[in-house]
Amino acid sequence: MAALGLLCLDPEDRQKLTLMAGEAGHLVHAAGRLAEAVEVLRESRPRMMLLVDGPDLDAAQALREVLRISPLMPVVVALKRRDAGRAVSLMRTGAAEVVAPPWTKEGLQSCLLKTMRGQGTAFSIVQAPARRSGAALFFLAAVVFFGAAFGTSAYRRRERMALEASQVRTSWDLPYKHPAGMAFDGKDLWVADWFSQSFYAHDPGDRSIRRMVHLTAQMPTALSFAGDTVWSSAASGAVFRHMKDATFKVLETYRGAAPHAGGLAYDGLYLWTSDPVKKRISKRLTDPSLSVIATYPYPGSGEPAALVFDGTALWSLDSLNHQLLRHNLERPDEATGRFDLPEYASGGYKPAGVAWDGRRFWTVGEKLPRGSGPARLFQHAEAKP
Repeated sequence: MAALGLLCLDPEDRQKLTLMAGEAGHLVHAAGRLAEAVEVLRESRPRMMLLVDGPDLDAAQALREVLRISPLMPVVVALKRRDAGRAVSLMRTGAAEVVAPPWTKEGLQSCLLKTMRGQGTAFSIVQAPARRSGAALFFLAAVVFFGAAFGTSAYRRRERMALEASQVRTSWDLPYKHPAGMAFDGKDLWVADWFSQSFYAHDPGDRSIRRMVHLTAQMPTALSFAGDTVWSSAASGAVFRHMKDATFKVLETYRGAAPHAGGLAYDGLYLWTSDPVKKRISKRLTDPSLSVIATYPYPGSGEPAALVFDGTALWSLDSLNHQLLRHNLERPDEATGRFDLPEYASGGYKPAGVAWDGRRFWTVGEKLPRGSGPARLFQHAEAKP
């Protein structure tokens, strides 16, 4: 019986694969999050890992983390949909095998056995008769040579993986392509994706998806948390006040309240909205009509794609100039600081949302050309600029 680690976020798929691998004679240590899979690697020391790739988990990212911790660990990836290009990409990343759907007990067992058979080569020395000592010495020399070559290769790979691990990562691909806003609720980083009409909660520690809330009748453009209330805006120009429950139940709808709303921020008293088309920032009461108290011209030369309040100051994300602007809270048309975001200097991503977690800023960017690749989460300096 071989010990097998399993990382799968979906409970039904996790149970299904656990049963199939168990029927094939494997002892399965299942994990529902990347952090749990890391514990499985360290505590249970499985003979191999099985990862499930799908919209809820980027297997490439999990694969890199597994190989960082256990460079020689054979990893099998199970795809949730057939994609030859994705399979090739995962093999290049380091996967030993890729299992295509539909998953069957026979197919999975065959793949796992093939992976175990390919896990290294064992050498043994057979005592030869005295008269054939020359052949024995030749064989022994060959064993030593290939053993040394294999050892050197493994050492270099471990050295390379250790070097990569020592380099602190500050960006991660996300399992969706169309981010439209971002916020921090005190525990999780939330990203709104307009195409899937969903909010995704990410663990700031390992970036895994803790939770997803699908909005059946809303294409979100921004979101903000205010205690037990969640504010969001939609492409239709409506603003919504949600209950912070399992489904984000809509408590009130303000139709047409904020056309072109690109950002939302709540400062504890007022709700702020930004309009990247008209390049204006509005200060509102949270009354039954979201009354506008004042509107200010945006002090940046680009577009105010997002807003965030850090507890003392209002900040905006300039999507064209790749900057964070700090605003005078009394006069938001006055910028008290402009700070470049070098992570966007290459032009490969367009910033779409910003959040402050109490220690550092986070932004989310959309891959350019639009929809050509996964969105990317960026972690910025640990102190305010």
